[in-house]
Amino acid sequence: MNKIFTLAILPAVLLLTTVRLEANDESLPSFLRTHCVRCHNEESQEGDFRIDAISQDFGSPTDSMHWAEIRERINSGEMPPESEPQPTTDEISSIVAWISKRLAEGEAARMAMHGPVAHFRLSNEEYANTIYDLLGVRFEAERAGVFNEDPRWHGFSRIGSELTLSPSHLERYYDAAETIVSRASSLAAHPPKPGTRLRDNNANRPEWLDKAGIVGPVRDPLLPGMGTMIGNLRDAGRYRFRVQLSAMPSRYGVAPHISVRDRKTKQSHYEVDVVAPEKEPTIIEFEITANERDQINLANVAPGSNLSFKSSAPQIFIDSQQTQVMSPRTYKLTDEDGKAIYPLLLIDWVEVKGPLTDESELESREGLFPEDQNEDIDQVAIRLHQFMERAWRRPVRDVELDAYIALIESELSAGESLSNAYQAALTSVLTSKNFLYLIEGDAQKKRSQLNDWELASRLSCFLWGSMPDEALFAAAREGNLHEPKELRRQVQRMFSDPKIERFLTAFPEQWLQLHRLGMFPPDNRLYPEYDYWLEESMRMETLGFFREVFENDLSIREFLDSDWTMVTSRLAEHYNLSPVEKSGLQRVSLRPEDHRGGLLSQAAILSLTSDGTRHRPVHRGVFVSEAIFAKTPPPPPANVEPLVPVPGSSPKATVRMQLEAHSKNANCAACHKNIDPLGFAFDNYDAIGRWYAYEVVHSGQGDNPKVDASGILPSGDRFQNPAEFRALLANDMPRFSEAMFEHLATFALRRTMTVNDTDDLQALVETSQATDYRLKSMIEAFVLSDLFQKR
Repeated sequence: MNKIFTLAILPAVLLLTTVRLEANDESLPSFLRTHCVRCHNEESQEGDFRIDAISQDFGSPTDSMHWAEIRERINSGEMPPESEPQPTTDEISSIVAWISKRLAEGEAARMAMHGPVAHFRLSNEEYANTIYDLLGVRFEAERAGVFNEDPRWHGFSRIGSELTLSPSHLERYYDAAETIVSRASSLAAHPPKPGTRLRDNNANRPEWLDKAGIVGPVRDPLLPGMGTMIGNLRDAGRYRFRVQLSAMPSRYGVAPHISVRDRKTKQSHYEVDVVAPEKEPTIIEFEITANERDQINLANVAPGSNLSFKSSAPQIFIDSQQTQVMSPRTYKLTDEDGKAIYPLLLIDWVEVKGPLTDESELESREGLFPEDQNEDIDQVAIRLHQFMERAWRRPVRDVELDAYIALIESELSAGESLSNAYQAALTSVLTSKNFLYLIEGDAQKKRSQLNDWELASRLSCFLWGSMPDEALFAAAREGNLHEPKELRRQVQRMFSDPKIERFLTAFPEQWLQLHRLGMFPPDNRLYPEYDYWLEESMRMETLGFFREVFENDLSIREFLDSDWTMVTSRLAEHYNLSPVEKSGLQRVSLRPEDHRGGLLSQAAILSLTSDGTRHRPVHRGVFVSEAIFAKTPPPPPANVEPLVPVPGSSPKATVRMQLEAHSKNANCAACHKNIDPLGFAFDNYDAIGRWYAYEVVHSGQGDNPKVDASGILPSGDRFQNPAEFRALLANDMPRFSEAMFEHLATFALRRTMTVNDTDDLQALVETSQATDYRLKSMIEAFVLSDLFQKR
C-alpha cells in the first residue's frame, strides 16, 4: 500500500499527564528513547510535542489518541525525519506492534467510560424532514430566525456534542410545535383541493395580426433583468409549474437564464439555463413548496452580465423575422439580421397546478385527530398512543401515555374543547426530549449494541435524515432488523426510495463543506464574470457528481480522478468546454486538455478554498487533508504574519513564491512541508476555479509569472501538475476508502472517530476492496458492520 502522507492531529501542547516517562525510563520502549526523546523532551519540544511526558494509561481516551497518532507517524515513515538516524524495518514493526498491543489491552477500559445512555438532538434539517414524514406538514426549520443555527464541526452539522439546547431554542421549539399541530389539524379537516391555471400569451391574440397576415404565436419577450409573475398562490403547499419557452442567445453567444423566486422573500426555487432555439420551444417542469400568499416570479438573469432592463411599454413579439409588429417605443430586441442584441427569453405559456398532496401526506394524518368533540377518551388514547410511538420512534409505556391523557383531561376540565385539548397534547409530545433527541441505550442495563428500535432510527436518520417508515418500524417490532439478511434488504429498499435524495444532498454538502461556497464572494473588480448562477452551477456540479456516482454505483475512485463531470451551460462556458445542447445539469466527457477530473478540480471546491481575491494554497492543502484523508492539521501558531502584496517596485511573484519564503520560518516549516504540496497541486486554478498557465499578479514589475504546480509528498512521490497529483491520490485507494468510511461514520454516528474505531474501519477497508470501492456497496457494508450497530 502506498501511503501518500500523514499529518499530525495532536494538540499544539501535550499536557503533562499522571504518569511521567523520563528519557532513561526503562518502561519507555527503546525505539522512543533512541529515535524520539532527543527532539521531543522538556527542553526541545519540537512541534510542541513531548514524548517524555506522555502517559502509558492506555485506558484513557485522550492518551490513547496520542499513542495512536505516534504509531501512525512512525508507520508512515514521517518520523523520525530524514535528517535523523533511520530505524530498521524490524524496529518499526516492533514499536508499531507494541503500541497496537497496548491500545488493544486498554480498549475495554475506554469503552467502559461510555455512559449507559446517549442523547443526540435532531439537527434543524432532520427536524423539518421528520415533521413532514410524521404529519405531512412542510416546516422551514432552516429558514433564518426560525431556530437557532446548528453549529458545524468541520462541515458536519449533526455532531451530538455540538448540538446543545438553549432556553431560547426551547421556546422556539414550542412555538414551532404549536404552528405545526395547528396546520396538521387544518389540513386533516380541510384537505387542499388542487386546481390548474393556464396563462397562454396567445389567448388574447389581437385580431389585426391575422388580418395583417402575421402568423405564429404571440410570445412574452423578457430581456435581462425583466420578470413576470407566474403564480399568485393563495394556499401553502406544493405546486407544479410547466412553462413552454425558448431562447435567443445574444450576438456574443450568451444564453438567457431563468431564475424563479418568491417576490417577497427572494427565495430561489428553480434555476436553469435556456438553450432551446427560438423555433423549437421546450417545456420545462418544476415543483416548489410555497407559503400562503406567495407570489412567484420568473425572471431572465443574463449570466455573466450586469445588464438589467426595466419593464417597458407593452410589446408584441412573434418571432425575430417579423419585427414590424414590435413597438418603436420600447427596447430594441434584435438587430437588422434578426439576431438578439441581448440574451432574450421567449415565453409561450405557463401552467400552474396545486396545491398538490402526496398520498403519503394523507396517510400520515389518517386517523390522527378525533372525529368529533364527543369522542370517547379511550378512543382518544388509542389515537394518541399510535402517534406517540411514531413520534418517539419506539414503544411507549402506559405510564408515559397516562401523563398525556391526564393533560387532555385537565384541559377539558378547564373548559377547552376536545380539539384544543388534544392539540395541546400533540404539542407536548413534539416538545418532549423523546422527540427532539435520538436516545440510545438503557439507564437500567448497560449494553454495547443498539436495540432494533434504535437501529431503525440510526439507519433512517443516516439515509433519509428523518424518522423510520412503517417497514422499518415493523422490522424493529419483529426484532429481526439487526439480522444481516433483513438489514441488507432494508438498505437496498431505502436506496430506491425518493427520500434518499436527502442523503445525496446532505452528506456531500457536509463532507465537502459546501456551506462555505460564496461565504467570501469574489471581488467583482477582479472577477466581474462571477454571478449567482455561476456559483449555483458550481454547487450543482459537485452535488450532481456525487449523485451520479451513487446512482450508478461507481467506484469512489471517481471522486479523485475522472474523465467526466456534471455541468450546466454556464459552467461549461466557465470551464471553456464545448457548448452543451440541453438545459439543466448534464454529464459531459472530459479531455486531458480540459484540466478537470474528480472533485478537487471542480470550481466549487477551488472557490470555497479561496478568499475572494486570490487562491489560497494552504487552505486548499488543509481541505485535501481533511476531505480526502480525514486528517485535520494543527492550527497555525499565534501571531503568524500574513502574506502582503508584492511591492510595486519588486518583480511579480506567485503566491507559491511568497509562501515558500514564509514557510522558511522554523515555527511554520514542519506543518507547511505536509500541507503546502497538497495545495500547490492546484495552483493552476484561480480563486473562481478557472485554469491558467500564468498567475495573474496585480502588483509588481514584469510579466505574470508561470505557475509551478509541482510538488514532493512526504512519501517521496513527485508530481508535476494537477493530473499527476490526482493520479497519485487514485493509486492509494485503501487510504482514501478509510477516510470515506470515517466521514460516513462521522455523519451517521454523530461523533468523531477515535482509536477505538480503528480496527472496525480497517475491516471495512478490506471489505470494500472486493467491490472495487463502489459507493453503494461501501454504504451497505458500513450499515452491516459492528461499527454502525454498536453504541
